[in-house]
Parts: sequence; C-alpha cells; structure tokens
Amino acid sequence: MAFTRGLFCFQNRAGGEFCRTPRPVTTGGVTPNNKRDIMIYFVSALLKQIFASGKNYPWVRPSECPRCGHYRLWGHGYAQRYFRGFPSCLYLKCYRCPACNCVLTLRPDSHFSRIRTSREMIRNHIEHRQTVGYWPRSDLLRSNLRYWWNNLTRRTLAFLTNSWCDGFLAAFDQLASLGKTPVCRLR
Repeated sequence: MAFTRGLFCFQNRAGGEFCRTPRPVTTGGVTPNNKRDIMIYFVSALLKQIFASGKNYPWVRPSECPRCGHYRLWGHGYAQRYFRGFPSCLYLKCYRCPACNCVLTLRPDSHFSRIRTSREMIRNHIEHRQTVGYWPRSDLLRSNLRYWWNNLTRRTLAFLTNSWCDGFLAAFDQLASLGKTPVCRLR
C-alpha cells in the first residue's frame, strides 16, 4: 500500500491506483446563488395566539420574495423557536422562493432575531439601568442583562461612533430604527 501526499495518489489493496485532486479553495462570505439563504421576515403577530393555535395559526403569506421579488412563495414547513414566557417551542411558518431558493422564516416583530426576550422588556431593563444605575429586580439572568449592556455599548461605538452623547437608551432606539439588533454581538 503506497501513499504519495504531494500528488494525492493512493494505491488500494487490489493493486490499482487512484488519484484524488484537492478541493478548490473558496473565499468566505460569498455564497453561490444555488445555496439556500435563510432570511427572517418580521410580521405583526401575537405570541399568545401562536402558542394557543400551534401550527393552525393563520400566517399571512408574503406577497413576494424580499430577496429577488419573485411573485410566488412555497410553503416550507415550520421552524421551532423558543421565546421567554412559554414552556414549549412555538412553530413559526417558513416559506421558500422557487426562483432563488431563499427560505423565509416569519417571526413576530415584537422580538429581535436570535433573542428570546421581547424588545419591550429589554428596553425597559436598559432604561432602568441607565436612569437608576443598577438592574431592576427581575427573573432575567444577570448574565443576560450584562451581555445586552456590553453589546449595546460596543454597537453604539461601532455604528454611532464615540461622539454619541445622547445615552444608551437613545442609542438603543436609534439602532433599532436602523434595522439593527442593538443588543447582539458584533459579527
């Protein structure tokens, strides 16, 4: 059994030889169009109604794909997501665009993407921290509160520059109005 690493040639037990070419090096960040992209599409929906209805919740189908503008979207099942205050997962509807293969997950606009706690609760805790100087009594973990505070300060410096002097609550509102999640880590 002979191995040659430089040419990627190997000899198997039967005596034959086969060559394997190395995989091409791809650059990160650029994905081909045939790969599926996952997008989050925010809709106005109440979590209590979604929890009570389960998969029978009447989701509103988007009129077109937000990525390519195609007029038809196919149903693509449900995604299980967890939210604060609910004992089990909630089923969020997914759609797929047949033109660009993009998968849309509908998510209530009361929550940021990738965060289980509502926007209002996060904002209230940050407002209390900024005005009083300490975190309010809450059943939220202190590590979550510190995580949100530290990421808010980082994102304020990154997107609103160090000349921002209106406070972190105004920075929270400004970043949210720009379509950014103010309390997630920088990527």
